Parts: sequence; structure tokens; C-alpha cells
Amino acid sequence: PLVPVPVNLPAPDPLLLPGDLLHIAVFRQPEMDLEARIPQDGSVAFPLIGGVQASGKTSGHLEQEIRRRLEKDYLQEAHVSVTVKEYAKRRVYIVGAVAKPGGYEIFPHQRMTILQAVAAAEGFTDRAYKEYVQSVRRRGPTEREVIRLSLTEVERMFARGRAEADLELWPDDLVVIPSAVRVAYVLGAVSKPGNIDVPNDARVTVSMAVSQAGSYTKFASTGRIQVLRHIPGGETQKISVDLDAVLNGNLDLDIPLLPGDVVWVPERGI
Repeated sequence: PLVPVPVNLPAPDPLLLPGDLLHIAVFRQPEMDLEARIPQDGSVAFPLIGGVQASGKTSGHLEQEIRRRLEKDYLQEAHVSVTVKEYAKRRVYIVGAVAKPGGYEIFPHQRMTILQAVAAAEGFTDRAYKEYVQSVRRRGPTEREVIRLSLTEVERMFARGRAEADLELWPDDLVVIPSAVRVAYVLGAVSKPGNIDVPNDARVTVSMAVSQAGSYTKFASTGRIQVLRHIPGGETQKISVDLDAVLNGNLDLDIPLLPGDVVWVPERGI
């Protein structure tokens, strides 16, 4: 449901991403010390146990996974520590009715609010529909949460000195500012993320939208595209689309888009 003013929660430990430089150590096992940069497929090769999926996990979750696998077959007790020596760039994304939609860099422990993101995008356009803004937040490797809020109310409370009304964004958050014109949004692992028109008199499907966004990148997981759709009553419907099957001739799986839909093309391993 729409909340006029969101509740700010403390940002969790950042999820690890390809490009992060890790130092992994096991207490009293110096031969297992490893320094590695997470590759694009997200998996780090660790002594004895082989490939471990690091991307999409927190440092703590990665520690638990390495410990579990070491204790299963190799060590009676494994005290594992994972330290991020260098973070790859993180971004928050803002699309829709702002002057410069796109991704804006945010450091993993830096604070950026939704109004600061709007300012970075050089403000609203004159077609912005600020009462029904959405922020799409990653809650795990495949789960996403949608936060809906009225930026009109947030601005009003902020002007009264209530700074806590301004939603704090987390790395990888996606903010969608609706527009009075008919558009959908294509985001994630595509060449040209952003808005596409959804005309009244034409059918625009997921595959057509991805094509209009410059097609998918070589790292895209095209078999598990998600369409996030706002439906009456305040709910968000999540529709999975297998673009591989569509391109192989199953055209009935290529769903038509509605204005306001968000097409999310994930990367492999995330």
C-alpha cells in the first residue's frame, strides 16, 4: 500500500558485487589466505572447496557458506573472516519524470536520500506525478521489495524540518518517478536503460522493449526477466518472462506491457 512517508530502516551490510576485492582468511590456516576480486560470474575459487558464489551475498553470509563447506569435509572447526578491501562502484538508479534519469554513484556506507537522488538527476520534469513514486529494493539474490510513497508529502514534511521523512536509499535501489505520459521502463543488463513509449495504438511487448533499450548485455540472465506491474489496490505484480523461450519461437510468452511497467533484466549470478 502507498505510504505518505516511508519508515527509514538502517541500511544492511552491502551485498557483494563483481569487482569487489576480498580478503578471506581462516584462523590458524595461513595457507588458505586468499585475496581475490569477484569476477563477473560472481563465483570465487577458494582452496579445498572450489567455487563459492559471492555476488549477491553479504560478507557475513559468505563467511557462513565457506565455514559450512569447510567443516562438512575438511576442518573440524573453521573460523572464517571476509573483509572487503576495495568496493566496486555502487549506484542508485532513478528513472521516469526527472531531467537526467540514470545511475548515480553511491559509496557503500554513504547516505543518499530519495530527494538527493532527484536533485542529482536535476529535478522533476513538468510531467512528474509525485504522488505515486516507487522505490524497488533488492532484498536478496532474487527477491525485490517495492516501497511506494508520496514525494509531495515527503517534500512538505521536509520543508517543516522533518528530515527523517526523506527515504534513505540503499545501493542498487531503483526509484521510479511516474510520468503523465504513457511510458514503461527497461532497466538492468541492457545497453540503454531508461524509458520507452507505450503508445495507445500499438502493442509493445517485453522483447520489443528490450530491443528498444539497445538489447541485452552479454552478462544478462535472459531466462528470468521480471516485469514489475502496479495493480489497483496498491499491490505490485511480479511477472517472470523467459526471453530465451520467446526468441526460440514461444511468442505467447512475450507479454504486452502497460504504462508504468518496469522491465528488469538481471545479471547472471546475482
